[in-house]
This record gives sequence, C-alpha cells and structure tokens, in this order.
Amino acid sequence: MVKKNPLKSSAPAVDRRRHTRVDIFAVTRYFCALRKQEVGVQTRIADLSESGAMLLTFGEAVPLDMSVLLSFHLPGAESVLVSVEGKIRHASLLERDLYRSGLEFLNVKENDLKAIRKYISQKKRK
Repeated sequence: MVKKNPLKSSAPAVDRRRHTRVDIFAVTRYFCALRKQEVGVQTRIADLSESGAMLLTFGEAVPLDMSVLLSFHLPGAESVLVSVEGKIRHASLLERDLYRSGLEFLNVKENDLKAIRKYISQKKRK
C-alpha cells in the first residue's frame, strides 16, 4: 500500500506571482558594488516578467539584497535594448558551479517596461 504524503497537496499548484514569467535566453553583464568596487559579471537571464528576472551565474551567486544594474537585448526581430535597476531577493545553487538569483526590478523606465510587456505578450501567444 502506498501512503500519501500529508504535506503534499493534491490540489493544483497556484501561481502566486504578480506577473507572468516567460523563458528568455539573453546573455548580459550585471554591474554591482562588490567587495568595495564596481564589478561587471557575465550572466544569463533565464526568465523574465514585468517585475523581475532570474539570473544564472557561474562560480558564485549574486549576494542577497545586492543592488544591480542590468542592460540586455530582448531577443526577436526588433532586438530592443532594455536597462533596469533592481535588487537580488533570493539566490540558490542549481547544480555544481551554477547558481540562480531572483532579481526584483525597482527602477524601470516606461519605454523599457513597454518593451518587456510586448516581449512577454508575444512569447505567451506562441
């Protein structure tokens, strides 16, 4: 007889996010004050919403509560350059030497927000 895990719900998972996230493959660099100097670190954006993004980094995670400046091209025919400011809200190890960090956007220009919304809308239709 197989016992049910009392901690696992049989109800469908509920997405508690404020905004829809879509997959994206965008290689970029983020800039932050680290170890008392401004550093630029290459990273990849794995998913994107109007309010944030998941960054994948190699070697080490971005420290929690770190303020980050990030510019990246939204893939596609129009290839729009977007610049955002945000804070790292969570970070964890995915696998050996690969980390993910959740970036919450705190300062996004209206034009950049419109471009992000358009990209998400187009990805959701596919």
